[in-house]
Amino acid sequence: MNVFSSAPELDLNALFNHASVGIMVTDEDGYIIKANPFLLKMFGYENHQLENQKIEVLIPQRYHASHTARRSHYMKKPDNRQMGHGSEFEAIKKSGEIFSVEVSLSPYQQHGKKYITAFVNDITLRKKAEAELLEAKAKDLIMEVNLSREIQLNELKTKFVSMASHEFRIPLSAILSSSYLISQYGQRGNFDQQEKHINKIKNAVSLLTGILNNFLSIEKIEEGKITPTIKEVAIEDYLTNICEEISPLTSPEQQIIYTHTGGLTIYTDTVLLRHIITNLLSNAIKFSPKQKNIYMYSQCTDTEFEIKVVDQGIGIPLASQANIFDRFFRASNSGNIQGTGLGLSIIASYVKLLKGTISFESEEGKGTTFVVRFDCFLE
Repeated sequence: MNVFSSAPELDLNALFNHASVGIMVTDEDGYIIKANPFLLKMFGYENHQLENQKIEVLIPQRYHASHTARRSHYMKKPDNRQMGHGSEFEAIKKSGEIFSVEVSLSPYQQHGKKYITAFVNDITLRKKAEAELLEAKAKDLIMEVNLSREIQLNELKTKFVSMASHEFRIPLSAILSSSYLISQYGQRGNFDQQEKHINKIKNAVSLLTGILNNFLSIEKIEEGKITPTIKEVAIEDYLTNICEEISPLTSPEQQIIYTHTGGLTIYTDTVLLRHIITNLLSNAIKFSPKQKNIYMYSQCTDTEFEIKVVDQGIGIPLASQANIFDRFFRASNSGNIQGTGLGLSIIASYVKLLKGTISFESEEGKGTTFVVRFDCFLE
């Protein structure tokens, strides 16, 4: 049964003329045959001003070529395209104002000719609402990131206070006891013992300074205050000097053996690179038996600069290796060796600032090899 059989005949022109959506009909060559009042008002044209105009008149000039190609491709195999399926475009009014529209297409044939009915909807307000929503979400995300960063900094400071209370106690105790003994030995005229305890105080002060510098380095990294200063470096001489500076930390039975191959000049930040090498060498010394040597190798090729620091020390347990560059993390077998767990985290950040990579191979009880590579600052 046809439920519409008793309905009066409808004037479809009334639907076209009074629809609250823009409607136009084009031929297969893209000429506008007809446009309803709503579409004319939307684009700012008067009656009949769009008739026999190319559809591209409603599109910004920069899109004309691409739209013509898309239209030609569509006419080879026209199909229905509904609104809400990604058919969004920039359109242009007669006044030159650019705005956003959503378009659905409906092809049909009449008298052997192909035509397209296009339904056009102004989505400017929707796009504006979407942009405002995205902006609000972006602000919320920024606030969330800032809050997370603030929480991390607070945790960092809390961990530092906890660590400092423990790590400071040993050198401060050494300073206190050595100061007392210096005065006692001074009264006895025992200058050798005085000199011994003066050196202990110097070492303790150096240790405290190192801990504080590490914390200040982390703060500068967090705040983005470290910018590499690149300059030319005679790399073999530079690294040889660092080895000589670090050598007093070795035991009498221990040496730092350094070998260089390849080119002699690179471009890098000498301050950051010094921090990286100094930390790796001092760690190698600290975690190695007193009779085992430390080896450092550097190699400069046409495409890469590489440094290896090799020790035969206690190694890093497999279970600790994934976290070795985390702040305040210390391997499970390092409990009796003094340290803050900050050094490797800091140098990993320095390596990143220099656009390099740092990796390691280690086996517990058999030593560790750290490898640092740079490929951006070669001559």
